[in-house]
Amino acid sequence: MSVLSLPLRLTGARVLGETGFSTDPLTLSDGLISRGDAPEIALPGFDILPGIVDIHARTSGTASLGALDRQLAAQGITTAWVAQGWSWRGGAEAPEAAADFLEAHAHHRMLARTDLRVLLHCDTHMMDSETRLLDLIERYGVGAVLFVDSLGDNTLALAPEERAIAGALRLRGDEVPRFLCNLAHAFDVMNIRSGSYGDRDGQSREKLAMMGAKICVAPAATGAAAVARAWSDPVVLPAAGVTAPLACPGAGTGPDPRDLIPAGMCDALVSDGAPELLMQAALQLARSGVLPLAGAWSLISARPARVLGLKDRGWLVPGQRADLVLMHRASGAIAATMSGGRWTYRNPDFALALHPTQGPRGPDRRCAT
Repeated sequence: MSVLSLPLRLTGARVLGETGFSTDPLTLSDGLISRGDAPEIALPGFDILPGIVDIHARTSGTASLGALDRQLAAQGITTAWVAQGWSWRGGAEAPEAAADFLEAHAHHRMLARTDLRVLLHCDTHMMDSETRLLDLIERYGVGAVLFVDSLGDNTLALAPEERAIAGALRLRGDEVPRFLCNLAHAFDVMNIRSGSYGDRDGQSREKLAMMGAKICVAPAATGAAAVARAWSDPVVLPAAGVTAPLACPGAGTGPDPRDLIPAGMCDALVSDGAPELLMQAALQLARSGVLPLAGAWSLISARPARVLGLKDRGWLVPGQRADLVLMHRASGAIAATMSGGRWTYRNPDFALALHPTQGPRGPDRRCAT
């Protein structure tokens, strides 16, 4: 469990703002960026950047939420939405599995390092589960839902028992619009953000946009991204498309972030299961001259936070949450991560740098661990 840091004043480091770096001290108090004096930590040779916000994280196989939490913190991620399926295919994506996951998350969140939230991947043909879905969303405070049309994916590999279920659901396709409209109305009342994942074309994206699913995540076609932009809807792309485009799903047919980002057609980047790629993508965009570092970093901090309605994080200014990444400038290594004023990760190679010196309020006071 992370522990709330004492009031601190970070000096000697470069602090990333909206237009670039400054050398102004950064004061942290009561979990927020603040002003005034506090025991100091001198950090020459380090850069302080806003905490990373990942609005589409994934667990790896049977990895526990605790293991995911530690992994995210070590990669500078301070807020994350973990995707959980809600699908007719069963297994780990069955409604029963989703209910178990939500219960586990509710217990883990009390001890979480990262501000860990849940995002549901809801199949568009889950009409019979509407009541249960809404009940669980309300009970567990789920804040976002992405729709996935798995039945429209002709490349989907189905087991023999799944083929019969899929065939029956396809025959009920005319029930899907009413189901989605019912959810859209409920989501408006409950203040739930919704969108779609993996839109195959512009027509698919437009249909969902008309029913209130505004966020376009990992579109599989350039046309889907273009339609989302025409609707002024956020377009969110996997960071892998920046760091390793040939390894990104849909490479060769889907939108290339290296084209969409300079054109202003990408609102945020997500890990989609590879949290280490978020920071790598932002730094690569800056090194290659596609964007200045402040703009590139905003794709993994302030802008994804805004996509899901969080206005209290993403920039290192007074009044914002004390979410930050401390980076060793020469090596590019993450030295520490802070989420909500709590040290959630500290690299042992830089442990000595994170102790306060003689501060303006009296004797040496060491950070809680």
